Amino acid sequence: MATLAPIMNRALLTIITIFLATSTMAGSYTYDIQQAGYDFDQYDLKGEASYEIFIEEFRRFPWKEQVGKNTGGSEPTISVKNKESKIDYWVSVIGKPNEYAYLVGIVQPKMVKTMFGFGKEKEVRWLSIYIAEQQQTVEGTFQLYFAGKIEELHKELSGLPLFTEQEVR
Repeated sequence: MATLAPIMNRALLTIITIFLATSTMAGSYTYDIQQAGYDFDQYDLKGEASYEIFIEEFRRFPWKEQVGKNTGGSEPTISVKNKESKIDYWVSVIGKPNEYAYLVGIVQPKMVKTMFGFGKEKEVRWLSIYIAEQQQTVEGTFQLYFAGKIEELHKELSGLPLFTEQEVR
């Protein structure tokens, strides 16, 4: 029995690791899609998401056909939400069909000071949008997002040009 203890401990550790990985991944992520020109509050709910599902949607999405055709509404966008971390991450495009770039946006809780920076801190939802010129950059950042490597994601995003940032209401 003593010789089985290390094997049982490893097996238990493996089961716990798998459970924790799947419980934080499975069911935590959902996604939706906005076609070009949708109202800003209009989107198609798609359901649960994983990195593999996202990549499939991202690669087959008609970015080139929809870029620049917002007709006063939203740009084409795929949004992913993590219910547990409350961090949303999305990709959109700007430009023209023959020359466009991706915008990647992250919405997350952030502590800010009120009263022009002199008041007490409060938590707000903060949006930061970056420009990504390459498809591989977008895919790599989403891989970090789905893996829960938010610090690494921030590091990667900090190397991209900042498009804008603001509080989300």
